[in-house]
Amino acid sequence: MNKKLLEQLKKIRQDYFNSPGNAILSLLMLFLLVKVGIWFISWAFINAVWTGENNEAARPGGATWAFIIKKIRFFLFGFYPKEHIWRIIVTVALMGASFVPYFMKRIHHKVLVFIAHMIIWPLIIGFFLAGGIGLEQVSTNNWGGLSLTFILSALGLLYSFPIGILLALGRRSEQPVIRILSTVYIECFRGIPLITILFMSSVVVPFFLPSGVAIDKIIRVVIGMTFFQSAYLAEVIRGGLQAVPKGQYEAADSLGFKFGLQQYLVIMPQVLKITIANIGGISISFIKDTTLVLIIGMFDLLGIVKPLASDSNWLGMEPEGLIFAGLVYWGICFAISRLTYKIEVKANTLPAAGVKA
Repeated sequence: MNKKLLEQLKKIRQDYFNSPGNAILSLLMLFLLVKVGIWFISWAFINAVWTGENNEAARPGGATWAFIIKKIRFFLFGFYPKEHIWRIIVTVALMGASFVPYFMKRIHHKVLVFIAHMIIWPLIIGFFLAGGIGLEQVSTNNWGGLSLTFILSALGLLYSFPIGILLALGRRSEQPVIRILSTVYIECFRGIPLITILFMSSVVVPFFLPSGVAIDKIIRVVIGMTFFQSAYLAEVIRGGLQAVPKGQYEAADSLGFKFGLQQYLVIMPQVLKITIANIGGISISFIKDTTLVLIIGMFDLLGIVKPLASDSNWLGMEPEGLIFAGLVYWGICFAISRLTYKIEVKANTLPAAGVKA
């Protein structure tokens, strides 16, 4: 133990105190970190206010977490009617329960489960949240908070993944027309900022719809974000396809597999294994990009901070709201990062993907 400690101290000395200049900079940075850390602990915990009915409970030099506690329903569910919040909880529970088949060994073709998600998830969301038979209709304008972030992220990633795979295969196709169309699509959506796509889906698209035809804003936004995300996923998948040894393709050909069966049984499992980390990184980036919907008047977890802090009883509480939203986003992204890492470790401990005898 003492030997390890000495080795660590030696490494710290070599990295941060190997010259007078580095020593001064290291001590200065340490001083600033300690000072900022002490201030934050004092502001966030020691002088913080946890209870109160309005901003009069605020204490100088301390955070007013009472604002978060009082408004937690809006942070989680937006302006969804209080008496119908159970519908959001049921929706999230059903979507979470739909992952159970992935852990069932009897189900060998997990892609069928994924296809089922593409059909069932929109039906669940539409029935419970929007209001199906026997349920009161709730306008999507009332959707918001963390639940809206969850819906946009889940549906966007769900549909962009298969589209990305098709685009990656299309860009490597030997058919010139398919290859050119796939390339144009990918480069077009990768070159356009997401905020432009959101503005077009929210403002421009309705002008091109026939008279009397209307598509809900959330549907338009999900479609726009799906197109955008699929272009980035396509390039990740294409990189994985290029990393698969040529011999794997030749082996599949020698077994008499057609293109579709070759990709499904031999190539794509290896591609997904190679690209797990990159797919996880893009997914995290996409979840954070959903915050841009506040530009078009949708109040997700971040966008709802301003209207809540505009309440006359809680004026000036934006810093607490932004910090809370940031912590929630960090928790979600960190969880996905760890999950991706565990999947990657598990995948790398399994035998190389291929065709079973």
